[in-house]
Amino acid sequence: MIQKMKHLILMATVIFMATISMAQNSDEEKEEHGVAISPSTLRFNAKPGTTQVKTLKITNDTKRTYAFKISLQDIMLDNATGAEVPASKGFRYALSPYLLVTPNVVELKPRESKVVTITANIPSNDTNAIALWSQLIIDQMDERGKLEVPSGNQKAVGLGIKAGMGFAVKIFQNPPNVTTNNVEIIKLKYHAGNAEKKHGNLLKMKVKNTGSGIGYCLYYIELTHLTTGRQTKLKVKQFGVLPGYEKEISFELPAELQKGNYSALSVLDFGSKETIQTAEIEFKMD
Repeated sequence: MIQKMKHLILMATVIFMATISMAQNSDEEKEEHGVAISPSTLRFNAKPGTTQVKTLKITNDTKRTYAFKISLQDIMLDNATGAEVPASKGFRYALSPYLLVTPNVVELKPRESKVVTITANIPSNDTNAIALWSQLIIDQMDERGKLEVPSGNQKAVGLGIKAGMGFAVKIFQNPPNVTTNNVEIIKLKYHAGNAEKKHGNLLKMKVKNTGSGIGYCLYYIELTHLTTGRQTKLKVKQFGVLPGYEKEISFELPAELQKGNYSALSVLDFGSKETIQTAEIEFKMD
């Protein structure tokens, strides 16, 4: 009986040790997914004179320790290209003066997550009753190694570049009193597909936001074949446009559409039955 109990205890011990070993191996072999930031966009809707708080989660799903420095950068759009560029001093829509980020340095051990708090404190001035925006820049901090300079060469210069991870998180502040439905269609045009097959047949719509808030719109197109009367509604798209700026949206037409003359009705829907923007053109698709 005693020998049988010893045998059972020995078997239990072996199974327990094997389970620990499998768990350790499973942890060591766990797939790495890198560093993740969530969410990718922060949206505030604070009234002037109030404070609002949002959080950002940084997760290190790797086997090494990382450190990140967090800073704010105001951005504007280049009117010619639409590209983002650093905002000039005194930029009207700058949000960073009213933001507080804590902490601004984060160190993450392997498999660790930390939360960053972003507080928007909007002063009660009429000038702040408009949309504002900025972005968080999250840059990896890494010590540079010693630069090696060839011995015996007094004129040699050592240069070193060390690449690191970087993330940008857009931050928008759209107070509830702003006008968000003043997005106007200023152009709608058909572009035939080119011979190089870089794109198919396109409809391009250019819009401009003349309101004081960030305009969020649903955009869809209804096509009518002028010979057969057949109607085709293209997939709904969603986009946002900042106040004072223009934006161009392209819609590639389905390749299976019947050739011929068409009427295209473009619709901007702001989620209100009273407010809607439309534009219509006719074109021939060969």
